[in-house]
Amino acid sequence: MVASMIFFLARILEKHGYKKSDIKRIDEILEEHWKEPWDSGYLKHDVQECIVHHLILWGIFSTFLLGFHDVFLAIMAFVGMAFLMVVIYPVFTTMAVWIAALPLYFLKSRRAEYVFEFIGKTSLAITLAIPVIWAVSSYVSTKNYPEDVLRMFNAVVVNAEKFLILSILNTLFGFLGVYLSHRVGRRILTIVLLSLAVAMLFLVWALLKR
Repeated sequence: MVASMIFFLARILEKHGYKKSDIKRIDEILEEHWKEPWDSGYLKHDVQECIVHHLILWGIFSTFLLGFHDVFLAIMAFVGMAFLMVVIYPVFTTMAVWIAALPLYFLKSRRAEYVFEFIGKTSLAITLAIPVIWAVSSYVSTKNYPEDVLRMFNAVVVNAEKFLILSILNTLFGFLGVYLSHRVGRRILTIVLLSLAVAMLFLVWALLKR
């Protein structure tokens, strides 16, 4: 966790115009930027966000370690939880579609296009990741690990197909929202987007019924 945090902090420094080796004097650099707004995109906000994320991950891993009393099993449980979180991401994307994307679209907000693009890009990444995660989880689920560890991998294997379809729908929704808006009429685009969004809800319902 410490090595990961140092790696990402060095990348944040590089993003803000410093060298990765400047990680050694990050305290001085933060002092120089201390009067900047505490908003996203500023150095001290990005540094804080990175540290908080790693503290959360360390807390989760420590919990697994206390539960299993074995470093390897704690790592496997952590990986299984990470896999499951990635696979169920399309459910959260579906929520974003109904809570953010569609309302902004109907309000004709300029932010709608940014939301569509974000949904499309992140969903595409998840769509490509799910088959790999399914393959690894299928292999791990054949091993003789404790049931508490295997439960998360088994959940991935059983539900991966539906989550993949849901992620594909999310991807189509995002990219069609961006590219069709300049090529077809608003009525046609509305029908396409609502059809995809409703199909997502049916898939989520099918997943929850299992």
